[in-house]
Amino acid sequence: MKKNVFLFFLAFFALLFTGCQNNEADFPSSDDPTIVVATAEIYGAPTRKFEIKAALADDLGLKSVEIQIPELSLDKVITFATDPLLETYDLSYFFEVPADRGTSESFKIKLTITDVSGNSIDKEINLRLDGEFAAPAISMITPKEGAVILLSTSNLMPVNFVVNDDSGIDYVQVQCAALGIDDKVELTGAPQTYTFNKTYTLPVTAADYVLTITAKDKFAIPNTGSLKINVVATNEYPALYLCDQPKGTNLTTDAVGVPMYFHEKSGQDFEFKYYADKDNKEIYFLGQESDFAPHCFGLNASGELADDVASTPIILPTKGYYVIKVNPNTLKYTAAKYTPSSKVWADVANGLWHDDAALRKPFVSVCGGGIQGADWDTWTAWVQTGLHLANNPNNPYQLVGEYTLTGTMEATFTGQWWSPSWRLIKNGIATMSPGENGNAKYPAAPGVYKVIVDTELERAFITKK
Repeated sequence: MKKNVFLFFLAFFALLFTGCQNNEADFPSSDDPTIVVATAEIYGAPTRKFEIKAALADDLGLKSVEIQIPELSLDKVITFATDPLLETYDLSYFFEVPADRGTSESFKIKLTITDVSGNSIDKEINLRLDGEFAAPAISMITPKEGAVILLSTSNLMPVNFVVNDDSGIDYVQVQCAALGIDDKVELTGAPQTYTFNKTYTLPVTAADYVLTITAKDKFAIPNTGSLKINVVATNEYPALYLCDQPKGTNLTTDAVGVPMYFHEKSGQDFEFKYYADKDNKEIYFLGQESDFAPHCFGLNASGELADDVASTPIILPTKGYYVIKVNPNTLKYTAAKYTPSSKVWADVANGLWHDDAALRKPFVSVCGGGIQGADWDTWTAWVQTGLHLANNPNNPYQLVGEYTLTGTMEATFTGQWWSPSWRLIKNGIATMSPGENGNAKYPAAPGVYKVIVDTELERAFITKK
């Protein structure tokens, strides 16, 4: 008898316990959930993330979605709240393919969608690891960015570039709305390399133009690459640049100051101040900033100035500061040495921060953006001693150092509370503040750069180390 009573109470409490655990609300029956995937086939690659996108829906409410790729150890369950019920959900889930997988492998992504009524459906998506994600590479031969076309010489604009793509090229396109250009070349056979070469005729009036170059590849999910080229068609040179790099040097690698922008201009008479850091320094004058072509002024076989990419360099015979005057129309130039008379900022490496200006010793550091360790606070510029510039022992007018750039940069070279300070404005001009122009932004590849601030030239040179 006691045994029966014990079993009765055991069953009662078991029933009571089970009832307490079943605390989920009961939902009525409903239709199966639905799923619409963004694509039935996804391309990935080792170490690369891919995205699973799908639209989930249920007439009553969604409970969960499970994402599985057993071979890649992926088993992810996303559970939805039921108060309130969720009838629709846009799935966007990223997953990185492990580095040890091969590019020839493929898998099935299994999606299981369950609603609150207990209905489930499955959907599979193909995953391939032979994806190709790089846009076609466009290499401009001519014109380069910022190219100057001198209309008084010729109004022809050759456009020449090479496109490369591993999966093959579908088409290339050249567009310029202002010139009515819209040339699209559709390629057969999906070549991996294609060269475009065509000459366009410009109007005789001076104007600035923007060429847009586009290329699309033949991959199953196409990649498109494009670039814009600014071209200046002019009857006279808007600027000249002094270049002291060997011909063939990539002039877009450095961040600031190479080649060097002119100092004064009157008509087509350009004046430069320049420091030759050694005897027999070789220089050229360029009509454009980013390349030696099409306008490169050097010496011809007779030792006269010539606009010729095959010209030889002008030689500055001895180390020191020069005033150089050049006219690209008359093809005349002069170079005369001079002794600077501007203030020498000596012993800046031994600076002292002090509220009393009379007891303060100058230092020069940097404030700005895109420079590791720097911000716009002059106290930061002081305490981050790695940002301090030092005197160049070989030239009292130059402050030198090294900075790590993290991307597009802007800068003011400064002492305590902006005294002294040189604001880096456009064209590498480091003007003594206060100045009328704001700081310029300079695109730069991340890396370590050598820094020279020439206080006599009021120019900064920030060059890749």
